[in-house]
Amino acid sequence: MGTLFDHLKSLFEYELYSNTRTLSNLILAVFDSNRSVLTAQQHFSTLIYYAESLFQEHQYREAEGVFRQALQAKRNLPKTKSPIGKGNENPPDIFSEVEIKYKTARCLIEIKRFRDAIVMLQSLSIKQRTPKVNMLLSRLYHNHGHERSAIGTYKEVLKDCPLAFEAVEGLLSLGTNGIEVNTLILDATLAPQCSDWLSNWIKAHAHMQNRKYSEAIQTFRSIESNTSLSNYHQLLVQIGECYYHNGEYENAYTYLKRAHSLYPYMKNGIQILAILMAKKKKMNELEKMIAPTSTFPMEYSSEMWFVMAQYLYSTAKYDKAVYFVQKACFLNPKNAEALILKAEILLQLKKYQEAIAHLRFAQQFAPYRYEVHKVLVDTYLNMNRLREAQAQALKALKAIGETPRLLVLLGRTYLKDDTTKAKAKTLFTKALEMNENYLPAVYLLADLYRQENDASSCIKLLKKHASLTQNCKLHAMLGDLLSNDKDHSGALEHYTIALNLDPTNRCAMAGLLAMGQSAGGASGVPGSSYLESSMVEEGSDMQDNPLEMIEIPHSAQNDLGSESDIMWSDVEIEINQ
Repeated sequence: MGTLFDHLKSLFEYELYSNTRTLSNLILAVFDSNRSVLTAQQHFSTLIYYAESLFQEHQYREAEGVFRQALQAKRNLPKTKSPIGKGNENPPDIFSEVEIKYKTARCLIEIKRFRDAIVMLQSLSIKQRTPKVNMLLSRLYHNHGHERSAIGTYKEVLKDCPLAFEAVEGLLSLGTNGIEVNTLILDATLAPQCSDWLSNWIKAHAHMQNRKYSEAIQTFRSIESNTSLSNYHQLLVQIGECYYHNGEYENAYTYLKRAHSLYPYMKNGIQILAILMAKKKKMNELEKMIAPTSTFPMEYSSEMWFVMAQYLYSTAKYDKAVYFVQKACFLNPKNAEALILKAEILLQLKKYQEAIAHLRFAQQFAPYRYEVHKVLVDTYLNMNRLREAQAQALKALKAIGETPRLLVLLGRTYLKDDTTKAKAKTLFTKALEMNENYLPAVYLLADLYRQENDASSCIKLLKKHASLTQNCKLHAMLGDLLSNDKDHSGALEHYTIALNLDPTNRCAMAGLLAMGQSAGGASGVPGSSYLESSMVEEGSDMQDNPLEMIEIPHSAQNDLGSESDIMWSDVEIEINQ
């Protein structure tokens, strides 16, 4: 027949946690009325079964209270040990003091009582702390500013588990020298299966933590090329993230996309991949990333909420986007990507002070992130607070160092004041000296030349870069300049190239329509045969005038006619160009 406790034990062993929870509650209620139904040992075991079942059912607040009751019950147990092999009521995994305190701390973390979790784990003596206790304590110390203590506990983890990569990365992020970390896991680095990559892995992460992204990329890629880890998705993610933080977005997209195709359930890197997809206007691919499936393991993670928010933001659904990004921030308050995205959404909603508050918080733990400084500068520029924008850009330059995009960021703050435009030109020129292919500097420098009526310098600059890279914006800008210079055949050629690269480019379309209108709708538009031949090759039915093929209302024509002016006056440079 069996007692109530026997049935409870059976339910727990079969992992029927919801049933265990119900029966535990019933037995404890009976025990309150009749203490004879359970021995002290059985009472303790019942509390453990109850707490563990609550934990498995994600009812952390209630589980934490029951675990504490179990600790108290354990202290009241007779000191004599149960004979080995009898009763089998004391599996050491869940009945030891160490395990109970560990699970209690896990519950406290889930209900955001982090200091109480630290106190609970600290109550275990150093000898009692297992690697998983030390790992949890390290994360808590690290996330709450106890850096020296975190270094000590990370090192304790590596003594027993030298391939605990989170501990390795934690030490490096806290400033521990890569050589010292390498000595902590020397036995593992000399092992046959690790000797060809582990030391370089540590070296690359040390570069990454020191923001030396070019060196990190070089080291990671040597691992990819020379070892059997070439198809390890996490390695590809690390390379992609380094490229992203270094401002090399095309390379970042290539590696992150490759990692995602190898492992569609990845969390690391998924947010940056979503950002890059949005900036490349690959909305169909971005939408597929958020398609719900029954086996999607991160459906309700911070990263997944971010991807949803990014998609909604990219489709200008700002009110919905802010709801989803708030979910991401709630699950992980230090999710830098989510905080940056939320600030960008608030910027679109003209809630400037709220945007600044979120970015200032992100600055506390990610002062090295270019995007945090950029959105702060954008916010101040939108508020017309030029001095704050300049101060923020200078602060970014000091914190991160001189890079082309930081120089352009600072230069943009000087553009709104005629007296400081000369400073902006100097900064854009310097950015191009550092990286001659940095297109945002090209766009802004070309715009300054145009404002100064220096058409020859502007055309020379744009032609040089149009020959170096296939970019529709460069050709559209060139088309405008050549059209104003009465070089209609050259203008038509560049407008057509721009439309071939991006058929939706409104600026090039507006330029072509303006040329057609200036020609009075005649079929003898310069270069029309070039346009006709390209359309005939695509199988289009040709009419007399190729520019009349697109029927546009008069109001829309006016809108298109202003696209060129918008393009030239716009200082919000898209990051993927």
